[in-house]
Amino acid sequence: MAVNVPLNETKRKATKKFITLDFARGIAIFLMLVLHVLQNVLDIGYLFTDIANQPILALIVMFIAPFFGGLAGFFLLISSASNMISMYRDLERGERIRSLVFKQIFGGVLLLVFAMICEGITGYGALAGNFFSNLNDIGNTNWTIPLWRWNTFETVHTIAWCLIFNGIVQGLLSLKGNWKNRRNLIFWYIVMAVSVVVLTQPVWWVVGKIVPGYPFGTFPSGHSIDLPYIGTETFWEILRAPFLGLLAGYIEPIFPYLAVSFVGSIIGIILSKPREEINQKFPRRLFLVGLGMFVAGIIGLVAVFVTVIVQGGAEGIDNAFSLYLEFGSHRYLSADNPRYSFAIPPFSWLAQFMGVNGFSIILIAILLRLIEFRGISHTFADRTKIIRRFGTVAFSNYNNQWIFFILWEIVSLIAFRTHYQRPLWLGTIVIMVLTVEVYALGLWLWEKIGYILSLEWFIRTIANNIVPIRRQRFPEATRWWQRGQINAQTSFYNVDWVDLSPTPGGAIDASSVDTTVDSELNDKDGIVLQMDSGEDFTQRDSKFALILSIVGLCSVLFVITSIFGLFVAISARKHEGKNKANQAALILSSITIVLLLAAVVVLSVLKIGILGIF
Repeated sequence: MAVNVPLNETKRKATKKFITLDFARGIAIFLMLVLHVLQNVLDIGYLFTDIANQPILALIVMFIAPFFGGLAGFFLLISSASNMISMYRDLERGERIRSLVFKQIFGGVLLLVFAMICEGITGYGALAGNFFSNLNDIGNTNWTIPLWRWNTFETVHTIAWCLIFNGIVQGLLSLKGNWKNRRNLIFWYIVMAVSVVVLTQPVWWVVGKIVPGYPFGTFPSGHSIDLPYIGTETFWEILRAPFLGLLAGYIEPIFPYLAVSFVGSIIGIILSKPREEINQKFPRRLFLVGLGMFVAGIIGLVAVFVTVIVQGGAEGIDNAFSLYLEFGSHRYLSADNPRYSFAIPPFSWLAQFMGVNGFSIILIAILLRLIEFRGISHTFADRTKIIRRFGTVAFSNYNNQWIFFILWEIVSLIAFRTHYQRPLWLGTIVIMVLTVEVYALGLWLWEKIGYILSLEWFIRTIANNIVPIRRQRFPEATRWWQRGQINAQTSFYNVDWVDLSPTPGGAIDASSVDTTVDSELNDKDGIVLQMDSGEDFTQRDSKFALILSIVGLCSVLFVITSIFGLFVAISARKHEGKNKANQAALILSSITIVLLLAAVVVLSVLKIGILGIF
């Protein structure tokens, strides 16, 4: 059977895309794999029984992992920005608003259906995952999982619902050509984002009154109240379940996460502007917004955990640690959570929300400034193919994580001569590496046949055969199954990556630029870019490198920015000449990297016991 991509797909003009969003999507899936292997495979129980003899570095990793596990909003932010850019391109092509809204709603509903199938049947936490985690005793597989796990509300469900809501909202705001007034749309998205956060606690309270104990209670059958069993609970209890999860579920309910989607929409609106209209200070402003949220969130989280420790007395540290391990489940940090014997301070969820999503915004801002606003999109795209592949069929990669159960069993049989033995750090790292390698090879091979049989292929096949406006993009002779293929040539390799630097090609050669205030720079496309008064573009990258190096030196979570700062400083010296800014950046970045390597070595040797806290 031929599996060639339809002819019209191979000859069409290269798609304009932002490499930051493409790369960030890949990084999100890559980190998800690593964290899930760590959470599911590492023998954490043994480590805690011998905690005093574990290296301090292991404690730091176990401390950082839950925080990064709470960054599900990062993927939502990326998806919403990409979706808004796509909607604007449709509007600019003259697509009718009614068709746009229908496409969004249909796509969201379709994704929601497949999300339920994933969580109940095909996913790593569903029936498939349970099967592959019982390869030594297949008869021990829990075949009833699909009857209740179908309603597990994860990030994919949030994205699906946000597709629906964003489509409706953008459709209403776009009436009478109002989509062209981006400033007005941004204002309303800000208002709606703030409103969603403000309404979160009241919405949770109302849901708790309508369904007492939701989502922490149980049915008379003993089943969790947010996961009704098909065939056991009533039809009404099953019918309402997806909507309750939508409003007040455990992981990422739209209250407050619809606000994150609206922030992503704002980013998408700005990036969809003509290049010459995008303010060069946008990444800086976005960074400051994220930084404000992050700092406020961290201060709030410190207050929350200090309160838990103080009120817990002798068990305070254990209570705080137990709560922190649930950091990725948003509702666990709400004051109405009865699953802990200790009191959780009011609005703890808000601190978590601000901290993790502020961090996500910071990451997007840094990537945009590092790549698009430096004019290195094409170079960066060529050097990040391996990571970017992880995001090409992100939903399928999330679904297929049962792969590491198979690799775990193989490693366990070879190393321990037993089934699914939880290893310590070395064994866990081996399974991580094998998982990443299997994924990388599999994705490279899969793209050769257009990712046929991926979840994305199923969704695209249905949508491209049913939705008229999407079906019309294909010649009538195109076979139904070809309409769902993903053409790697036009969507991954031969892409028109967008650059947003003040000059084409990125950094400015200091020897060829007149630094007079208000001088004009003409790019290759004939676009005239005016220098703002007082803005010295000849040292733009040098100053950016210095900022990165200072952030890396003065922080822990952002220490990696020193590595970026080093590379940017080296590039700046080449293009802008040696100056005080890039010289200082080189020195500070080098110092930070040396200190980081030294700290890793020392903390790998020193044991936790010397701290006297366990």
